[in-house]
Amino acid sequence: MSSSTEQLNKSRADAMASQGGANHGLKKDQLGAIAIMFYIIAAASPLTCIIAITPVMFSLGNGIGAPATFLIATAVLLLFAVGYVAMTRHVRNAGALYSYVTLGLGRPIGLGTAAVTIFAYTTIQAGLYGGFGYYAAELINHTFGTAIPWWAFALGSSVLCLWLGLRGVHSGALVLGISLTLEVVLLLVLDSGIVFHGSVGMSHFSLEPFTAKALMSPGLGVGLMFACAAFIGFEGSAIYSEEARTPIKTIPRATYASVIFMGVLYALTMWLIINAIGVDKTVAVSNRENGNLIFWVSNLVLNPWVTNLFNVFIVSAMFAALVTFHNNIARYMYILGRQNLVWSALSYTRRKSQTPYVASIVQTISAVAIILVFVIYKLDPYNTLFAWMTGIGSIAIILAQTIAAIAIFSFFRRSKADRRLWHTVITPIGATIGLGVFLYYSLVSVDVLLGVSGLISQCLVASIFVTFALGVAYAIYIKRRSPARYANLTKALVSDR
Repeated sequence: MSSSTEQLNKSRADAMASQGGANHGLKKDQLGAIAIMFYIIAAASPLTCIIAITPVMFSLGNGIGAPATFLIATAVLLLFAVGYVAMTRHVRNAGALYSYVTLGLGRPIGLGTAAVTIFAYTTIQAGLYGGFGYYAAELINHTFGTAIPWWAFALGSSVLCLWLGLRGVHSGALVLGISLTLEVVLLLVLDSGIVFHGSVGMSHFSLEPFTAKALMSPGLGVGLMFACAAFIGFEGSAIYSEEARTPIKTIPRATYASVIFMGVLYALTMWLIINAIGVDKTVAVSNRENGNLIFWVSNLVLNPWVTNLFNVFIVSAMFAALVTFHNNIARYMYILGRQNLVWSALSYTRRKSQTPYVASIVQTISAVAIILVFVIYKLDPYNTLFAWMTGIGSIAIILAQTIAAIAIFSFFRRSKADRRLWHTVITPIGATIGLGVFLYYSLVSVDVLLGVSGLISQCLVASIFVTFALGVAYAIYIKRRSPARYANLTKALVSDR
């Protein structure tokens, strides 16, 4: 780093300190591969996905071909992960998708992707608050005979998320570890119940769900869309590169292991559920039971008290996802503040815990604001807030991932920083094609994903591309008004490890 750059950074730090805050950086060496896995898998929330997505994939997707669909999605996302983690050798900050796209496709597309990613994480987080509030209210009010509104639980959880975020990623990882272990154990209990207590012996389980015929059933596009959405958040692994121990090793390990773990868990559980119901009955039962399908299957093979645990752990699973998205958004805002692209105070970190406290507070306020809009207009927390926000956020993330896959290919072609053909050419191209297919089906089947059609769905989809355009326009504005600041945007992104 040049002396002029060091002086500039020192001047900025002094200016921040004089305003009552300073950037003390993010705390180093806090997370190992297992802890990062907790953040990745908790964001996807496997229990929530199995409960919410399984009935839809059976009834509106390609039916019994759902397990094979998850294997396809896993393969595509692993292709993306190869090039994605290869970039960790050359990028040293928490910007993740934004940093990669900026280096590969330039500053305007990079800022457009940053805007879309923050938009996606914010909407998903707001939607999860709706889902958490809904399930928490159902559980507590039914158990204790109270009438606490859903939004009270949502707002209370936002305060708790903020508190954990301010304490540091290690505190969040501990909470996620406990919550994630419980929900995965519960799913494995369900799987074991089907194997050992189902009406069909394991020797008679059908492998038809993994055949090409089942995979190619009508509704494959919808199935692929939901399968991809079930992995949302795995791209967040690189966000913690500044706080990870030996990130060049931990980030790849955590990313690969998380994708494989989730893919196997989803495919295995859905295959067992199909065999518990019956291959020829699955679609009909799914249409009949709808959102209660998993509870119905649980009652079929387990004691009712075990089924009740699903109602408890889906609340903790959603809270774990909230903690992850809280940290993800805060770190994106931190990077933009540190680069002086937006309000510089977003880069302020606490002296001891070194957490981006201003960014955490700001993004909590933004999520609460969205919640209050739905409260004021008395909209349903599950069918509107949860369904709309998580759905549109998922499409936005798939768009950002697709752009990132193109950027990774472009970066390695131009820089020659890595000449491995598999890592820098084949997998990025394969990921671009696969993610492009996912994005296409997400856009043409948006009414299924959001549970709403017409003007509302069109406006929600339009908001993604408007956000991207605003990010690009802002980059062009900076280039014209402050050429020096614009030129420096990529200098802090390339790793010196």
